[in-house]
Amino acid sequence: MEKEGFVSLFIGNSHSYKELQDYISNNYTEDGDALPSEFEKDFNIDYYDEDFREVKCYNKSSNDLRVLLEGFSYDEEIIPKFIEICGECLNQEANSVILLYNFLYNGNINETNQFRFLGTVQYK
Repeated sequence: MEKEGFVSLFIGNSHSYKELQDYISNNYTEDGDALPSEFEKDFNIDYYDEDFREVKCYNKSSNDLRVLLEGFSYDEEIIPKFIEICGECLNQEANSVILLYNFLYNGNINETNQFRFLGTVQYK
């Protein structure tokens, strides 16, 4: 759900940036109505503002949360907070990151075949 000042983190693996984009992109009906993306379906998300989403697909997988989050908006603020709740070394390697800003994910789905929800922190 939309919530100012929070960011929700999802990590996983994609074969390419295009595959990641396909996973998070909405399709539209002939009437122009948006259809939920696979990401939204997987995590039972009704809506989030795409203008407040950041994604990355790295060439190489890592389990170092600091490496995965470096370079994102507010990284100096969010990296220590996510490390505090997840630990610096994750128990899985990932090459793809999805961050939803101004979004407090409170769904009960923590993991799918492709991605895993790690948590939500305040960034401002």
